[in-house]
Amino acid sequence: MARHWLGIDIGGTFTDFALFDTQTGELIGLKVPSTPHEFAEAVRVGLERLVAEHAVDPREIGIVVHGTTIAVNTLIQRTGARLGLLVTEGFRDVLELQRLRLPNPFDLDGARPLPLVPRARVAEVRERMRADGSVDTPLDEPSAREAVRRLAGQDVEGLVVSLLHAYRSAAHERQTRAVAESAAPGLPVSLSSDVWPQAREYERTALAVLDAYVQPKVRRYLEGFEQALAARGVPATPHVTKSNGGIMPVAAARAQTVATLLSGPASGVIGAAYVAGGAGFPNVITLDVGGTSADIAVVEDGRPRWSTNEHVGGVPIMMPVVGVTAIGAGGGSVAWVDEVGLPKVGPQSTGAQPGPACYGRGGKDATLTDAFLVCGFLDPERFLGGRMRLHRELAEDAIARFAGPLGMTPDEAAESVVRVAVANMYAEFTKILSRAAVDPRDFALVAFGGAGPVVGALVAREVGIPAVFVPRSPGTLCALGAITADIVNDAVRTVHARVEAAALEALRGPYDALRAELAEWLERHGAGAGSATFRPAADMRYVGQSYEIEVPVEPAWFAAGGGGALLAAFHRAHERAFGHADREAPAEIVNLRVQLRAARPRVPLGEVPASGAPLVPRTTRRIWLDGHRTEARVLDRAALGAGARLAGPAIVEQPDTTVLVPTGHVGEVDRFGNLLLRRES
Repeated sequence: MARHWLGIDIGGTFTDFALFDTQTGELIGLKVPSTPHEFAEAVRVGLERLVAEHAVDPREIGIVVHGTTIAVNTLIQRTGARLGLLVTEGFRDVLELQRLRLPNPFDLDGARPLPLVPRARVAEVRERMRADGSVDTPLDEPSAREAVRRLAGQDVEGLVVSLLHAYRSAAHERQTRAVAESAAPGLPVSLSSDVWPQAREYERTALAVLDAYVQPKVRRYLEGFEQALAARGVPATPHVTKSNGGIMPVAAARAQTVATLLSGPASGVIGAAYVAGGAGFPNVITLDVGGTSADIAVVEDGRPRWSTNEHVGGVPIMMPVVGVTAIGAGGGSVAWVDEVGLPKVGPQSTGAQPGPACYGRGGKDATLTDAFLVCGFLDPERFLGGRMRLHRELAEDAIARFAGPLGMTPDEAAESVVRVAVANMYAEFTKILSRAAVDPRDFALVAFGGAGPVVGALVAREVGIPAVFVPRSPGTLCALGAITADIVNDAVRTVHARVEAAALEALRGPYDALRAELAEWLERHGAGAGSATFRPAADMRYVGQSYEIEVPVEPAWFAAGGGGALLAAFHRAHERAFGHADREAPAEIVNLRVQLRAARPRVPLGEVPASGAPLVPRTTRRIWLDGHRTEARVLDRAALGAGARLAGPAIVEQPDTTVLVPTGHVGEVDRFGNLLLRRES
């Protein structure tokens, strides 16, 4: 077995490393500034520091897994490929019409997101497939050839083919690809039926376009990432975390680019679920606050909640993804005053360059990090373990400029930035908890990322979550999550079958086909994985409904007599989601899903020695909290052994983050070194 396992999380502001030594059991955490101009450069810098500071031999790194935000940043910034789209005749406006819904029903001036492919680069092909997979109108190859030539003449970098009902039969899409490859040699062509063959024309088309849109940038990045590893002599086959919380090798990521869309955020949720579950907290809400955003997710019984109806950058994502909601409330989020004089935070961010004003890299805007510094939560000399000095005077100048229009003192203005950011998180929490139908009092909040432990207790206090769980290494938890994830892949078929004996027996064939498809994928991309398990599920609804819910399925139900158990499971799921069930109404299966999971070795959770002598603070610091100055004890996280207890107000410092313990809170360290904060009754 390889000596070292390396997890890497590439964020918009910092790139995090978690290196596990299988011989000594040591887990090393490291943060370096991200390099947005070439993200792989930060990987090279991090590897050099691991070699220089920890005497790591790169040739002994046998496992490398990383999470990346390249795909999602490309989408949000709209810097992807210039594409052409081929659709069935009469469906040219599929991306323009979308779902004819306002993104925000309370904003009558709101507009739907702009499509990734404008109407001028959408061409129609004469053909039509029926919903049952039979041919209504054969493909007219001359019309397809003319459409391809017209789009190729607009300097497109790739073509996407999304034809009506291709989820049922991909024959016309494949035929169109052959025509395109002949008419425009060398131009990449992707098919919606290859990306995700599921019903709903707009969502399938949008996902296929998104896959092609981010593909060039992601592929270039992956090549640079591989080169950075090879240049240092790392022999491991690099893997990438997926949006569904699993991992796949880089070779598979090149073909399944859209599966990396929520790669980075998913790594954090997997890491949080792993360390919290090991410490006895299977039900948690995760709060990952980095430099650019705050990411929130729900974990029940140790498993993250999945979603097939997320929207990212205005694009619907109907592939299974970890249900992460991101809001613009990170450490680099800019504080500003709106036209009516109210303080706001985000969603715009200063990113890694120039960064918050206190970084001293030319940033002038006040940010959440600047507010933390002015409030006294951060030590300017010990940020990132002393590797990066913060400039308090620059933060004070930026906050003073922000405070001017508000008529506040700098202290009041700094706290207003923190309060607005917390309010933004609270607003998102309430929506997430309502959708998930969970009671926050039954959950703990896992606060991680560089800024999550600073605001974690403040957010929990607002939301009504009784406990805050701060992992031992919260700043690099996403990187740890990357090397604790399993190999996971999903497959889907749209079946449209009533829950009747004959129909259920007919589903055994599609289920076996999906299993075979996933097993073949694992054979190609699952080197080093353990035995695989297959989890089937069905998207079900009452006949006449326009939405579905996912219901776990037992393979034995695909047989005569299995309908009763399947219906009972559906009624229970519907009642839990919506508060009612109609047990007399007929039901149907719309989509059949199978998820493959192959286990990989886990990083063991190391224990810390018991706390000995009474806690002695390293120093004290005056902080501004809850509207007034107060004296806070400052402690080093490394000095907190198992069983150590502390009371707020206190600051706990460590190289990768700072933990704020507000007044009225007590903290206790568990045997794994995690810090649990609770409000005093």
